[in-house]
Amino acid sequence: MELTTILTTIALGIGFSLSHCIGMCGGFVAACNLKLSKTDRITHFILSLGYHLSRVLAYVILGILFGLFGSAVIFSGFSKGLFIFFAGVILIILSFAIFKRGRLLSCIENQKIISFIMSLLSKFRQKNSTISLLILGFLNGLLPCGVVYYFLAISFGSGSIIEGAAIMAIFGLSTIPVMMGFGGILSAIGAKFKNYINLVSFFIMLGYGIYLLYLGFMVLK
Repeated sequence: MELTTILTTIALGIGFSLSHCIGMCGGFVAACNLKLSKTDRITHFILSLGYHLSRVLAYVILGILFGLFGSAVIFSGFSKGLFIFFAGVILIILSFAIFKRGRLLSCIENQKIISFIMSLLSKFRQKNSTISLLILGFLNGLLPCGVVYYFLAISFGSGSIIEGAAIMAIFGLSTIPVMMGFGGILSAIGAKFKNYINLVSFFIMLGYGIYLLYLGFMVLK
């Protein structure tokens, strides 16, 4: 795996966890924190970390599956170059969709799937056990998300189970610090700073999309 991919994955993970992820998953994290409000700080930290690691586990399993599919589909340098090029196109589209948060993003983040997963989440949310909390985290990781879709596309393009899992793990782990400190961070950064972070994340995503277009073109050439 290239260092550029690792650094960009971390940057996007942190950036979008401060903007998109808080809006998308903040409600579930708040519900998790509410369930743990009566526990002591150490227990709260451990269980909250378990919740987010379960979310990352869901990402890793998806990364393994998409890496496996990619290894079956991508047979040559030409096909890999073609996929990298189209991954760049997808990333550029996603960058605008997430930044604008309009109808295009609603289409990408399928509301029917979200509704189905949320119905499952509501069932486990009512239970007060460690297992139910871990299941909540895992289901959270299965929610349709434009950012997750992009990293799954990169996992597919890697054509490797190990790289696919690693990409999703790096992305998931990079979101944990912000998502665990959700309440304090949200109140501290303010709306203007949040918009600024969203803009920076947009340019990182857009820039990497253009970079992928270039890489794909060079492989095809």
